[in-house]
Amino acid sequence: MAIYVLRTWKIKPGAWRDFQTLSNDDIWPAIEAAGARIIGLWQTIIGDGNEAVLLTRYDDLAHWERTRVWQAPPPAGVDSDLWRRAAEAVLKRQGLTESTHARVLSPSEHRAP
Repeated sequence: MAIYVLRTWKIKPGAWRDFQTLSNDDIWPAIEAAGARIIGLWQTIIGDGNEAVLLTRYDDLAHWERTRVWQAPPPAGVDSDLWRRAAEAVLKRQGLTESTHARVLSPSEHRAP
Protein backbone atom coordinates (compact mmCIF):
# COMPACT_ATOMS: atom_id res chain seq x y z
CA MET A 1 0.00 0.00 0.00
CA ALA A 2 1.32 3.43 -0.93
CA ILE A 3 2.38 5.81 1.81
CA TYR A 4 2.88 9.55 1.79
CA VAL A 5 5.53 11.38 3.76
CA LEU A 6 4.77 14.93 4.86
CA ARG A 7 8.07 16.48 5.87
CA THR A 8 8.51 19.96 7.28
CA TRP A 9 11.70 21.90 7.77
CA LYS A 10 12.34 25.05 9.74
CA ILE A 11 14.91 26.70 7.49
CA LYS A 12 17.27 29.54 8.21
CA PRO A 13 16.08 33.01 7.19
CA GLY A 14 16.96 33.74 3.57
CA ALA A 15 17.59 30.06 2.71
CA TRP A 16 14.38 29.37 0.74
CA ARG A 17 15.87 29.78 -2.76
CA ASP A 18 18.93 27.61 -2.05
CA PHE A 19 16.75 25.03 -0.27
CA GLN A 20 14.52 24.75 -3.36
CA THR A 21 17.45 24.53 -5.76
CA LEU A 22 19.25 21.78 -3.82
CA SER A 23 16.00 19.83 -3.54
CA ASN A 24 14.92 20.18 -7.17
CA ASP A 25 18.25 19.95 -8.96
CA ASP A 26 20.20 17.44 -6.87
CA ILE A 27 18.09 15.51 -4.35
CA TRP A 28 14.78 14.84 -6.07
CA PRO A 29 16.23 13.33 -9.26
CA ALA A 30 17.78 10.55 -7.14
CA ILE A 31 14.60 10.08 -5.07
CA GLU A 32 12.49 9.88 -8.23
CA ALA A 33 14.98 7.52 -9.89
CA ALA A 34 14.41 5.27 -6.87
CA GLY A 35 10.68 5.23 -7.71
CA ALA A 36 9.23 7.86 -5.37
CA ARG A 37 7.00 10.68 -6.60
CA ILE A 38 7.51 14.22 -5.38
CA ILE A 39 4.04 15.73 -5.15
CA GLY A 40 5.05 19.22 -4.15
CA LEU A 41 7.10 21.60 -2.05
CA TRP A 42 5.53 24.60 -0.37
CA GLN A 43 6.62 27.52 1.74
CA THR A 44 4.35 28.43 4.64
CA ILE A 45 2.97 31.95 4.22
CA ILE A 46 0.60 31.98 7.22
CA GLY A 47 1.81 30.24 10.35
CA ASP A 48 5.37 29.47 11.33
CA GLY A 49 7.78 31.52 9.24
CA ASN A 50 10.69 30.04 7.31
CA GLU A 51 8.94 26.67 7.02
CA ALA A 52 9.17 24.37 3.99
CA VAL A 53 6.65 21.55 3.52
CA LEU A 54 7.16 18.57 1.19
CA LEU A 55 4.74 15.78 0.25
CA THR A 56 6.19 12.65 -1.38
CA ARG A 57 4.61 9.32 -2.37
CA TYR A 58 6.39 5.99 -1.80
CA ASP A 59 5.27 2.45 -2.62
CA ASP A 60 5.45 1.40 1.05
CA LEU A 61 7.39 2.02 4.26
CA ALA A 62 10.34 -0.14 3.14
CA HIS A 63 10.58 1.92 -0.07
CA TRP A 64 10.79 5.14 1.95
CA GLU A 65 13.40 3.64 4.28
CA ARG A 66 15.62 2.64 1.32
CA THR A 67 15.84 6.30 0.32
CA ARG A 68 16.91 7.48 3.79
CA VAL A 69 20.38 5.93 3.87
CA TRP A 70 22.57 8.27 1.83
CA GLN A 71 25.82 6.63 2.95
CA ALA A 72 24.70 3.23 1.60
CA PRO A 73 24.97 2.17 -2.04
CA PRO A 74 22.11 3.54 -4.17
CA PRO A 75 18.85 1.62 -4.43
CA ALA A 76 18.62 -0.81 -7.36
CA GLY A 77 18.45 0.99 -10.69
CA VAL A 78 19.74 4.36 -9.41
CA ASP A 79 22.95 5.71 -10.93
CA SER A 80 25.72 5.92 -8.31
CA ASP A 81 26.84 9.42 -9.42
CA LEU A 82 23.26 10.68 -9.17
CA TRP A 83 22.99 9.16 -5.67
CA ARG A 84 26.35 10.64 -4.58
CA ARG A 85 25.36 14.11 -5.82
CA ALA A 86 22.08 13.82 -3.91
CA ALA A 87 23.91 12.74 -0.74
CA GLU A 88 26.18 15.80 -0.98
CA ALA A 89 23.17 18.06 -1.54
CA VAL A 90 21.40 16.58 1.49
CA LEU A 91 24.37 17.63 3.65
CA LYS A 92 24.31 21.14 2.16
CA ARG A 93 20.55 21.38 2.70
CA GLN A 94 21.00 20.28 6.32
CA GLY A 95 23.23 23.34 6.72
CA LEU A 96 20.24 25.49 5.75
CA THR A 97 17.96 23.70 8.20
CA GLU A 98 17.25 24.46 11.85
CA SER A 99 14.96 21.46 12.39
CA THR A 100 12.92 18.91 10.46
CA HIS A 101 10.00 16.59 11.16
CA ALA A 102 8.42 13.82 9.06
CA ARG A 103 4.97 12.29 9.28
CA VAL A 104 4.37 9.01 7.46
CA LEU A 105 0.75 8.85 6.27
CA SER A 106 -1.45 6.11 4.87
CA PRO A 107 -4.19 7.32 2.52
CA SER A 108 -7.88 7.25 3.27
CA GLU A 109 -9.98 4.98 1.10
CA HIS A 110 -11.87 8.13 0.09
CA ARG A 111 -10.31 10.98 -1.89
CA ALA A 112 -6.74 9.75 -1.67
CA PRO A 113 -4.35 11.25 -4.23
